[in-house]
Amino acid sequence: MNAKRWILLMVTVTALGGSVVRVASAESDADLFQKSYDSEAVGKLPEALAALDKLPAERRDAYVAQLRKGWLLYKLGRSADAIEPYNKAIALEPGGVEARVGVMLPLMALRRWADTETTAREVLKRDPGNYLATIRFAFTVYSLGRFGEAEAAYKRVIELYPSDVDARAGLGWSQVKLGKLADAAKEFRTVLAISPRNALAQDGMKATGASH
Repeated sequence: MNAKRWILLMVTVTALGGSVVRVASAESDADLFQKSYDSEAVGKLPEALAALDKLPAERRDAYVAQLRKGWLLYKLGRSADAIEPYNKAIALEPGGVEARVGVMLPLMALRRWADTETTAREVLKRDPGNYLATIRFAFTVYSLGRFGEAEAAYKRVIELYPSDVDARAGLGWSQVKLGKLADAAKEFRTVLAISPRNALAQDGMKATGASH
């Protein structure tokens, strides 16, 4: 390129605020989101997160990007780091339940049961039948040793999702802890009839002392 053409190009780029360079060389916001999804799909989680970091500041700090950042950090095992972007997403859309349901995952991973319970209750106020909030609430109160509440919560899940083996196994274990061994054995048998290698149900049957 000769000197006159180079000078003309620089003048044009300057006049357009650099837009010519951006159009020619930078990925669009949509491209970066797609790259993030594609990278996650093949297990390249650091690359999926890096694609989000390349977004312009206003998009990077917006709801969807923060929600996705929280999810990716959680999947990377960085639960403590995941909480902040989830909380930013909650602040941006305070009426929603999506980010609240999401932040329960890193909270549970960190065994922050009190915070998990509070978040679950906030979701269930807005969406009483929310599956994820209910089953995570059930696991949380079970982990806190409140087995009666866990039993009731797992039963609510099963009423809506009768084939859910995780909820049935959780119900069975809650009943084991409550001393309801016959009821627990019934739930474990139901699980093993359709998921014979389910480890929770197998161990649960042993805990009841009953045979399959």
